[in-house]
Amino acid sequence: MSARRPLPYFLATGAFATSTASEFGISRGRMRAADLATPFRGVRSVGLDLYDLVQRSRAAAVFMGENEAFCHSTALGLWGAPLPLALELVDSALHIGTRGTTRRRRTGVIGHRISADTSMCLSPDGLRTVVPATAWCQFASQRDGRTDAEMLLALVSAADHLVTGRRRSGGREPAICTTDDLVAAVAAYGSGRGARMLAQALSLVRSGVDSPKETELRLMLGDAGLDEPVVGHVVQTRLGPLEPDLAYPHRRVLIEYEGDAHRENRRRWRGDFERVRAFQEAGWTVIRVNADDLADERRRAALILQLRALLS
Repeated sequence: MSARRPLPYFLATGAFATSTASEFGISRGRMRAADLATPFRGVRSVGLDLYDLVQRSRAAAVFMGENEAFCHSTALGLWGAPLPLALELVDSALHIGTRGTTRRRRTGVIGHRISADTSMCLSPDGLRTVVPATAWCQFASQRDGRTDAEMLLALVSAADHLVTGRRRSGGREPAICTTDDLVAAVAAYGSGRGARMLAQALSLVRSGVDSPKETELRLMLGDAGLDEPVVGHVVQTRLGPLEPDLAYPHRRVLIEYEGDAHRENRRRWRGDFERVRAFQEAGWTVIRVNADDLADERRRAALILQLRALLS
């Protein structure tokens, strides 16, 4: 059995169009080899994890023209925005927008026509997308069977991510876009599908939210009729200034959402313990919340009752 012919070094990890294979000395037989995948018609990839949105998008970029960009939920995902689980699955089609009168038609792709003046940019991974604020507005049209409440949560969670820079030592990275960018994008979007939901979501967007579960918690408290907690309130403690997830400064009550990562990482768990102790020593009541408190109806009710008593 003859040895498999190596690919050119610059194709060792990535994707290429089958129409250009001969230019690189790749035969038809070589393109049928088991080490090559076919993520899209006319495309071969090697070494890409096609379960990963960024790498799957890299394979699609092979056939995209200069007048095309990733859009809708695909663009949001490429900018790191949290998305409903169904949109993160490998068989979820990629959304690609084309300037002009035609749209991309290909298995594994949902094509859209976008206006000639639609602004585009490069994602952190160098993939062309519509600007994030525009992608957020487009996402409002992707109901996919979600209820109003589910769609609202998805929109607000994504927008909270866009206007909040990631935490880093000593502060935050610059935000992906500003609230003003979202306002302008909604105005430009006009009366398109989902416009009313966008307007409602826009009023609920807050900078400084670090996870979709924090967004869900904040919206849940509002739905229960409680005053809106403050995001980004700074508490002076013996550990220095600390920023709780949510706070009610007038009652010195704060809420900390703790995901599984807090429990599974020993160092983080110990840090959380000291953080809570420092808040308490500074005279604050700390309410610790986890995913079960949001998912279970009885636990949600108990949390609301506890907060009502503390805030009354």
